[in-house]
Amino acid sequence: MTLCAALTLATALAAPPEDDGRFSFVVLGHLRGDRNGELLQNLDEVLGEVERLKPDLVFLCGDLIWGDIEAPSTDAAAIRADWDALDARLAKLSMPVHRVPGNHDVNDVTTRDVWRERYGDLPTAIEHEGSRFLLLRSVWWPDDGDTRKHPDEFIRGKNLDDDQIAFLARELATPHRHAFVVMHHLLWWDENAGWWKKVHPQLASARVDAVFGGDYGPLKFSADERDGVKYLQTSIENVISLEMLRTRELSRQLSAQFDNFLLVEVDGENVRYDVRTVGALSTGKFSPQRFRAINEFDKDTFARKLFKRFSTPDRLVTNLALAVAASFVAGLVCAGAFVFLRRRAARGGRG
Repeated sequence: MTLCAALTLATALAAPPEDDGRFSFVVLGHLRGDRNGELLQNLDEVLGEVERLKPDLVFLCGDLIWGDIEAPSTDAAAIRADWDALDARLAKLSMPVHRVPGNHDVNDVTTRDVWRERYGDLPTAIEHEGSRFLLLRSVWWPDDGDTRKHPDEFIRGKNLDDDQIAFLARELATPHRHAFVVMHHLLWWDENAGWWKKVHPQLASARVDAVFGGDYGPLKFSADERDGVKYLQTSIENVISLEMLRTRELSRQLSAQFDNFLLVEVDGENVRYDVRTVGALSTGKFSPQRFRAINEFDKDTFARKLFKRFSTPDRLVTNLALAVAASFVAGLVCAGAFVFLRRRAARGGRG
């Protein structure tokens, strides 16, 4: 081999591989555990499935911890401990992990500050193999000095403010092969949502490939497409108590759906979306025994009939209203009968 040939070969081996635009990433939503502070019961299985696929990137779409959300005040040390526990498990993954917050993760000034100190501020942009990922915050993001905690009006998210909309415009003006948006809430779910007027036109004109959300409900998975932009929801639930499943129809509907995450494969100009289920065989959620425990407990007994009639607040109110109405009607009938009998007795006495 000549010296020139040897130098050419050495240079080729040392050069970084040419960007061919081929990579994959996983999107996971709603990994939180329960109010007892424990993590998702089958979290190791979920992460094991992700590691087995060897994606280049992982994106977490919020509601990752329970977050002390029901306490009147937030214990910052407890929140940090929750994140420490989750991050210790996530550290088992061999690829970079990026995240956006859900309302369980950020719900007051304290949780906002803990998020910032650990994971930075949002929105932000990530570039990989010529593709751009835009990470947004759809949660209520309190201002300094705001003493509120988890306002009910923002449970399903908060419309993007002008700063985030401007961020999208700037980032999407940057040349890119593909573009993806990652957030928690499904701000596009309502046909009359402001999303369709203020945000979607930007995404469509910039040829954004997909928007990912990780909120849990009203489905675990949903898919829509408008003007070439895919809207994909993916989520995983913890094991739900029998009491909740027996008393809440929506909980039963959600729990009957498979837990899932998304594997997205990018190959040049092509993007492939693959919905992966997890936990179907391992969690016991889909066994005949659990179905019977949820739907057929105390079957045909008097207690079961009472439970079915009064098991939800709506049913309780409806039946109480019917009972009051029936009592009122019965009272009117009794009063009328009493008056009738008195008059009849009075006529009989005069005769």
